[in-house]
Amino acid sequence: MGNVFIHLVMSLDGFIARHDDDSSWMFKYGSDEMAGRTMKEVGAVVLGNGGLGEGVTKDRLPYGGINVPQFVVTHHARSPLTTGGLTFTFVTEGIERAVALAKEAAGDKSVALIGASIDQQCLKAGLVDEIVIHLAPLVLGDGVRFVDHLDSQVELKREELVSTGQITSLRFSVVK
Repeated sequence: MGNVFIHLVMSLDGFIARHDDDSSWMFKYGSDEMAGRTMKEVGAVVLGNGGLGEGVTKDRLPYGGINVPQFVVTHHARSPLTTGGLTFTFVTEGIERAVALAKEAAGDKSVALIGASIDQQCLKAGLVDEIVIHLAPLVLGDGVRFVDHLDSQVELKREELVSTGQITSLRFSVVK
C-alpha cells in the first residue's frame, strides 16, 4: 500500500492560495521532475468540500483531472458527483475514514491530500507520511497558510531537494 502525502505549491512566506482561494499564481513558475514523479505516484485523492460547494469546473479538477478516485470530506451526505470524467465520493465519517477508503482504492499507489484544512487535519491525526513542497519565488503577504493551527510540532526529515528553473522542490518524510 502506498503512502499518504501532502503535495502543494507554496509561496516563500507560507501561503498556498490567496484569501479568495485563487492559486493561479502557482502555474507561473513552471514545474520540475519531482512534480512529474509525484503526480505519477497518485492513486487516489482526499480533499475538502470547500472547492465543491458551487460545483467542480473542468479547469478546477484536482491534479488537472488525473483519473483516480476522489474522496471528499464533508459534514453533509451527498450522492457521488461525476464531472470531467472524475467521480467524487463524499465521506461524512471523518478524515480517518476518508483516508482509509482512499488508501484502499489507491492500492500500491499513494494518496494525495489537497487543501489546507485537510492537510492540517491529517497532520494532527498522524495520517501523513510525506510532504512535497514546490516553493515558488514569491511573497504573497496574505492568504491561506499551508499550516496555521497545529497543537504540536511535526518533525520532518528531508529526503530530497531539487532546484530547477524558478521552483525549489522539497520532499520530507514525517518522523513518527
